Amino acid sequence: MEKLLHVINNWASIRKYKEKDIPLEVLKRILEAARLAPSWANTQPWHFIVVKDKSKKEILKEVALNQKFIDKANTIVVCCADFSAWKNENRLKEMNKLWKVLGRTSDESEMKKYLENPVMNPALRGEQVLLARQYEQLSLAIAFMILQAKHEGVGSCIIGGFYNHVTGGDLELYKRVVDELKLPDHLLILTMVTLGYPDEDPDRRPRKPFEEIVSFEEFGNKY
Repeated sequence: MEKLLHVINNWASIRKYKEKDIPLEVLKRILEAARLAPSWANTQPWHFIVVKDKSKKEILKEVALNQKFIDKANTIVVCCADFSAWKNENRLKEMNKLWKVLGRTSDESEMKKYLENPVMNPALRGEQVLLARQYEQLSLAIAFMILQAKHEGVGSCIIGGFYNHVTGGDLELYKRVVDELKLPDHLLILTMVTLGYPDEDPDRRPRKPFEEIVSFEEFGNKY
C-alpha cells in the first residue's frame, strides 16, 4: 500500500516526451487497467481508441485547441462515453454477469424492477444526469489507466480542453474527428489521454492539506 501511495504522490502531468515508442504490450497493460476499473452495477460505459497515426494525432491536436504537445505524444488514447451501455438490454446482460459473481440468483423481473428506479438508472433522469454519470464512470477508468502508465514508466496527461457537443466551440472540427475515427453515434469523446516516455520531471502540483478536505463522522471534525 505504501508503494502505491508513493506512485500516486509522484504522479504529475507530462507534456514533454522522448521520441521513444511505447511497446504494444505495455500499451495493452495500460488499457487493461482501464478495462478492469470499477463501474456502477458493472455498466462499463466506456470505449477507448488508441491513436498512434501521425495524421490522426494532428487533427486531435486541432480539436484540443492546438495544444502543441499533444501530437508530440507517442500515443493518444481517445476516451469515449458509451451511451449504449445504459440501454436496458445491455444493463441486464452485465447485471446478470455481476449477480452470478456475487452468488445471487439471476431474476430478470427483479433486475427490471431495479432499472425502473431513477436512483439506480440515470438514463431515466434525462440527458444531463446521464452525462454527469458518464463523466463520473469514465474518470474511474482513466485514473486506473494513468496509474498503470506511471507504474510502467510512461508519462501521461489528461486533456479536458477540446471541442465537442458538451463544451461547444468548433463542432465542424469535432465532426471531422468523429469521421476520422469512424465513431458510431452512441460514442461521445469526453477526454483524451496522451502517453509517452517522459522528457521532463515537473514539480508536483500543490494539494490542499489533509485536514482541509477530510472530516471524521461529521463536517468539521478533524480526522
